Amino acid sequence: MEIKKINYNEIFKREIEQISKLDKKPSLFLHACCGPCLTYPLSILVNYFDITIGYFNPNIYPKAEYEKRYSELERFVKEFAPKVKIIKQEYDYQTYLEAIKGYEKDKEGGKRCELCHALRLDLSYKYAYEHNFDYFTSVMTVSCKKPSALLNQICLELEKKYSTTKYLQADFKKENGQLIGINIAKKYNLYRQNYCGCSFSLQARLEYEKEKLNRN
Repeated sequence: MEIKKINYNEIFKREIEQISKLDKKPSLFLHACCGPCLTYPLSILVNYFDITIGYFNPNIYPKAEYEKRYSELERFVKEFAPKVKIIKQEYDYQTYLEAIKGYEKDKEGGKRCELCHALRLDLSYKYAYEHNFDYFTSVMTVSCKKPSALLNQICLELEKKYSTTKYLQADFKKENGQLIGINIAKKYNLYRQNYCGCSFSLQARLEYEKEKLNRN
């Protein structure tokens, strides 16, 4: 996919300015991967949208980790914005494995991760479209480890397929978004995982920890 250099944060701010003039908050289906990444985006978006959060992350391994991340996300939402609803997808790691087939040994941040992002965004965008949400976006751009331009380009392509639900372009890591989110996560004592989610990233983390231990 060709990645274009676009200031998605400026586009986001212009869209929010227009939305703020409306008499009624539009509905937004917000894809979230975990509680810590949700913190900052939710703190902004809740002021302008009627939000439903979608926990659509079949990449997370093992199931216990999937449930733990959801539990922390749910706890944060209940404490921070109790009126916000959450839709949880049933655990289905096999769907992820099928989506990245052939790229299991790919390096972190490569094609395997691109396919993973595309899968999660497609699943959640499709739900937003089928349930007549006005807007869709994801919190994933808040992380410095996630490619904001790629995530936006994937969603802009999905918008062509799910055209009645507008994609809210954003880059939540801008304007110290990640740091603000970290501080909110600390305030709510949220569990912060040390690997992205899949079994491959977990294995890479375990190997890194082993090498670090051996060096010391």
